[in-house]
Amino acid sequence: MKTTTRTAFIAVLFTLLAASAIAETRYIADQLVVTVRSSTGNNYQALDNLPTDTPVEVLSEDANFVKVKTTKGIEGYIRRQYVTKKLPKPIQIATLKKQKEALEQKLEQQSNELKNASALANSSQTATSELTTELEKTRKELESVTTEYNSLRERSQNIISVTTERDQLLEENSQLLGELKVLQDENANFHRSNMIQWFLAGGGVFFFGWLAGKVSRKKQRYSRF
Repeated sequence: MKTTTRTAFIAVLFTLLAASAIAETRYIADQLVVTVRSSTGNNYQALDNLPTDTPVEVLSEDANFVKVKTTKGIEGYIRRQYVTKKLPKPIQIATLKKQKEALEQKLEQQSNELKNASALANSSQTATSELTTELEKTRKELESVTTEYNSLRERSQNIISVTTERDQLLEENSQLLGELKVLQDENANFHRSNMIQWFLAGGGVFFFGWLAGKVSRKKQRYSRF
């Protein structure tokens, strides 16, 4: 009894450790809405729909699906290609924007300090030099963050444009597939109709041939009498 209890406790402990080791935050990728499924099979129930950039907690994963837990507490499965570890671009842009604003404030503050230090007649050359160095360092940081911020915004706008074009192409492809299905059905019906007509025509020829042969044999029989 003690051995069974100890084994069960160890199994539960390993399960909890595995769950804590796997769990991590990921995000819904691309510009789309993803369905959270009740299972990985074809017969599944849609539990929730998650838009792009929604964070989810990963519980487990395999080659095709990721089991997740949403912010609403819903647990289900999402196809693996729709989940990414990368921080979504809107969040990156918001973070860079805050850094840019903070550096702008710091640069303004350091510029004021440098002006005040330069204005003091008894200000030491060392203090002025240090402020100048800090000011130049902050200016470079601001320039770097601003460049990255503008580049990321531009790429995000391009992604939206490409995604819109992709959605249009998917819609056109769906319409073409529908038209192709109709044409295939019509073609199948046409061939089926031709086969029936050929069958009836062949049957008619056989019937009339059989009838003509039978009539001919009857005539030969009567001619003997």
